[in-house]
Amino acid sequence: MHDSLRVLIVSNMIPSPEVPQYGVFVARQARALEQNGCTVEIVGLEKQSTGRAGTVRKYRGLGSRGVHAADRMQPDVILAHYLVPTALMARRAARGANAPYVLVAHGGDVTHLERSKPLRAGLRRAITGAAAVVAVSPALAERLETLYPGLAIDVINTGVDRVLFRPGPADLSAYGPPPQRPLIVQIGNLIERKNPERLARAAQRLFAERGGGELWIAGTGPLEEQLRGLTGVRLLGAVPPEQVPTLLRAADAAALVALSEGYGLGALEAVACGVPLVVSATAPVARDLPETAAIRVDPRSEDAILAGLRAALELPREDPAGQAKADAQADVVQARRMLDLLQAVAGRSR
Repeated sequence: MHDSLRVLIVSNMIPSPEVPQYGVFVARQARALEQNGCTVEIVGLEKQSTGRAGTVRKYRGLGSRGVHAADRMQPDVILAHYLVPTALMARRAARGANAPYVLVAHGGDVTHLERSKPLRAGLRRAITGAAAVVAVSPALAERLETLYPGLAIDVINTGVDRVLFRPGPADLSAYGPPPQRPLIVQIGNLIERKNPERLARAAQRLFAERGGGELWIAGTGPLEEQLRGLTGVRLLGAVPPEQVPTLLRAADAAALVALSEGYGLGALEAVACGVPLVVSATAPVARDLPETAAIRVDPRSEDAILAGLRAALELPREDPAGQAKADAQADVVQARRMLDLLQAVAGRSR
C-alpha cells in the first residue's frame, strides 16, 4: 500500500460555481481526508437539467470517467457517494483497477430502492459486493439493512466544518436592507421535500403576532415562483458555501423542517453556529441534538412549526451542549473514522 492512501471518490453530486451547495459535503470530506494525509481525486456530476435520455448519458459518462480515473490513479480504494446508480459505477471502476470499493448511502438513494423491487435486484450485486457500506445515520442503516438482510453497515456522516461553522459576528451588508427581527433562516433548495411553503406560512403567522420579522431562504428550485413576493419572505438564491455560516450566525432562529432527510447535516451546522434551531422530528439528526439547542417539530403541521419557532426564539444562543455535539461531529473527526475504515479495507485487499 502507498504511504499516502490513494482515494478515488465517485459521486452523483459535486458543487459547481453555479450551484455551490450541490454536494458540498463531498468536497468537504475530500478536503478533510487530504488533511489526514490522503491523496484524493473526485469524479462527479455537477447539477444540470436533463431529460431522461440526458440522464442516461450523464451517468454513462460518469461511469466512463470513473473507470479512466481509476486506471490512471490506481487508487488503494474507491469511495462512492450514493447507491443509485453510483454503486454500479464504483464496482466497474474497482474491477478495472483491482481495488476495493466502499459505498455511502445518503437517504434519497435508499428511498429509491425501497420503492422499486427491480432496482433493488439490479443493484444487489454491486451493494453486497462492496468491501464496506456506510450510512450517514443509524435510522438510514436500519432501512438499508431491511432491504438487504445481513448487510454489514457502518454509520459515519461527513461531519460539520468547525472552522467555518462556529459562533461569531455576522455582517449582512451584502444582502441588502437589514432584516426585520426576528430573522428566521433556512438553508435549502426551494423544493417540496424541503418544505419551504409550510415554513413560510408558519413564519408569516409568527411575524403577525410579533409585529414584524423576516424569513430568509438560501437556495433555488421550482417553488421560487410560489414563494417570491410573499410578505416577510426574502429569497437569497444560491449562496456560496463559505457565506452560509454568516447567514446562520445572523439569525434569531434557524429552521430545517424538511419532510425527509438522509441525516440533516444542515441542522448540525446551525447548532454549531450557536443559533437556536427548529428541526423536523423525522430527520435522523434530530436524535443527536440536545433539547437545549433544538426544538423538534412535525414538519407536516404548520401549527407545530409555528409553535417550534416560538419556542426556539426563547432558547439561549451558543448552547454548551449543542457546541459539544458539534465538536463531536466535526468533519475532521468523521474523516478520521472514514479514513480508519478505508485503510482497513485497503489493507485487507493487499
